[in-house]
This record gives sequence, C-alpha cells and structure tokens, in this order.
Amino acid sequence: CDSVDGGGFHVERMNQCIDDAHQLPPLVSLYPDIVLEGDLSIIFGQSGIGKTIFAMQIARYIAESGKRLLYVDCEMTPRQLGNRYETPNFPPTFLRAEMDREHPAEDVLKGIEEVAVANHVEVVFIDNITALGQSLDRSADAGALMASLNTLKKKYNWTLVVLNHVPKMFSGNVPLSLSAMQGSAKINQLIDDAIGIAQSSIDSNLVYVKQCKWRNGELTMGADHVAVYERCKDENGNLGFISRGFGTEQEHLSIENGNEREEIKARVKELSAKGMTQTAIAEQLNISQSKVSRLLKE
Repeated sequence: CDSVDGGGFHVERMNQCIDDAHQLPPLVSLYPDIVLEGDLSIIFGQSGIGKTIFAMQIARYIAESGKRLLYVDCEMTPRQLGNRYETPNFPPTFLRAEMDREHPAEDVLKGIEEVAVANHVEVVFIDNITALGQSLDRSADAGALMASLNTLKKKYNWTLVVLNHVPKMFSGNVPLSLSAMQGSAKINQLIDDAIGIAQSSIDSNLVYVKQCKWRNGELTMGADHVAVYERCKDENGNLGFISRGFGTEQEHLSIENGNEREEIKARVKELSAKGMTQTAIAEQLNISQSKVSRLLKE
C-alpha cells in the first residue's frame, strides 16, 4: 500500500528515499576540510591561541570566492582590529557586524537574523557563542541554542560557523575532543561539524587543527593527520596563519624538555652553517621561522 504522512512526519518507501538522495546536488566545500556549504559548524579552542585570526582567514577565503558573508565580531574592538590588520584589503563581500554598545539587542540571535537578512548574506560567522546570551552549562540551554541556529540555517539556507572557547586544560597538552565544550552532548547532536584548534607544544607560534566531527563525509584530519599552521604577519602587515603541512596530534602534545631543546638548537646551528635559509630550516625541523631566528640569536 502507499505510504501515508501523519503526525508531522513525511513517509515514503526506503528505496525512494535512496533514489531521492542520489539526486541531491554534490557537497560544496567552502574551505577545504573546515567549512561545507549549508552546514552548522563549531570552531573551538582555548582562548588566546588565535581562533578569531583563524576564523577570519577562513571567512576571507570564502568571501573571496564570491559568497556574501557576515562576520559577527563580538571579540575585537576597532583598535585591536587595526593592530592585527594594517592593510584594508578584504574583499567587498566580507561584511563585519559589531554590537551597538549604546543600543544592544535584547535578543542577540534575533538581531543577528535581522541584520544578516537585511544584508542578503549567504554565510554567517558568530564570534563567539557566549555573545548569544545563553549559558551552555546546562544541556537543555545548549540544546535550545543549537536548535535555534539550525532553524535559521534551514530557513535561509545559510552556512553557519560559530566559535566557542574551551577550558584552559585544552592548551595543547590534552587531545582535542568535543567533550571539551560545555553542553557538548547536546551540541554534538545538533551540529554538523566540529573543528578544534590548539597551540602546539613544539612552538608557541604553531597551532594544529583537527576535525572532531564531520557529518557529511569521512574525517580527513583526525589525530593521525592534523593540519599545522604558523601564526605570522604577511607582506601587507596582516596577521594570519600559513600552512606548515601535516603531522600527528601526539607530536604536538609532547612537551619539549631541556635536552630536546638543546638538540634542536644544535641542529638549527648546524643547518645554518651549511647555508640553509631560516625558512628551509623551519620546514625541515617542523618549527616556525621565528623560533629558528630566536635560536640562532641565542
């Protein structure tokens, strides 16, 4: 017999469901292994390691592809922004929203919806989740907030990326996992993707990035294959991250002891004496160029 809808559910034969799924358009990666079009994603990590810099770099890449994007910045003041970015060379499709301190919205999420719709954007970054005014300590609150974000995502066909802080213990010495986030059980149920970022114990200028959840496909950046980035300013004086390849999470959790540091220092001196550039030494030893420079000065 034919399937019958009811109770708020649409019902159809399983074979038809599979046929319909095969007709769906292919997934679109807005930023490789970090942001998929139409997903609700969380980028999380300890405060002060560069999450905002990393997120703005991803947002810039997406805006440069032609997507109209709104970055809701509840973290940086205009002065801090100017210190990080000396050259105003962002694409015109990159819009930044800052809270009106004199007339703050009573419902921040509703305010974000209103301003995003008014500016006809396709992608929304929210930095960070605490600005939405709900505590994530209670699972019910976390669930309600994620459900509201999912509703907006589906209503406007947005891609949503939300930043979230985690406790200081996740500082590069403990493996990144969804359990680091408050309300993690409910958040895990309702988000599509979760990307963790942590400072490397090898070098304070290095971070590693790991996929902790990737709903629409296979994980490509797990513990055995994390992406490594170095924080630095580019030729325009703008702060960002440059790729330093891949590694394992474990090697970035190890704490360098005195003997190891002296071995690295000796190796840097040896390679420099052979005429290698600081950049080449950094790549060979998997450390930042600034650390190479520092060790040579010592």
